[in-house]
Amino acid sequence: MRRSISLDALVTPSAPPFFLWHTAEDPYVPPEHTYRLAAALAADNVPHAVHVFPHGPHSLGLAHGAGEASTWTRFAASWIGEQTGTRTPHGA
Repeated sequence: MRRSISLDALVTPSAPPFFLWHTAEDPYVPPEHTYRLAAALAADNVPHAVHVFPHGPHSLGLAHGAGEASTWTRFAASWIGEQTGTRTPHGA
């Protein structure tokens, strides 16, 4: 049952675009979960981006003050702009 509700098992070609980020040090959710989801998205040609940062605990949210992981919001804004055809201000 657990596998049947895993997000990567539910991906279809009609899935929306995904921006994924994770930290390699997350003690609760291994980054392999993100890699599996990205592989499923790629298999169905769903637009996606994946960033795995080397440091940071679980549940960082916006990751303010969390070193390199705090850059995920800028990466996401840029990627969303690419997906929607809009531009975001540098550093947004």
